[in-house]
Amino acid sequence: MPLLYLLIALIVVVAVAKLVNSNAGMPDGVKPVVNAVLALIVVGMVLWLINTYVPMAASIKSILNVVVVVATCVFVLQAVGLWSQVVRMAASARAYMTKPRPAVADKAPENAKPSEQN
Repeated sequence: MPLLYLLIALIVVVAVAKLVNSNAGMPDGVKPVVNAVLALIVVGMVLWLINTYVPMAASIKSILNVVVVVATCVFVLQAVGLWSQVVRMAASARAYMTKPRPAVADKAPENAKPSEQN
């Protein structure tokens, strides 16, 4: 029975995708978002199918889930136009982290009080 529901859901997703991508008078900014949501639904259904019906080791299944989630996040960021900002932010963070730092001197700061000697 769940497979029947899955098939019905896929048919609905395909129908909505055809409606959105046809000349339905939708603004151009809405189409990528709706397509991303439909893709998320399809990816979720496929991942559920794999996790439920494909026998494999739990570690391999975990790796597959992580890879699919990361790829889906990249797809959604590209669909809404934020991927270039994420890449630019990562590059600037990497440049900041690898920038050479001046060595710290082993002397006391100039405004520090000298220690009292007995």
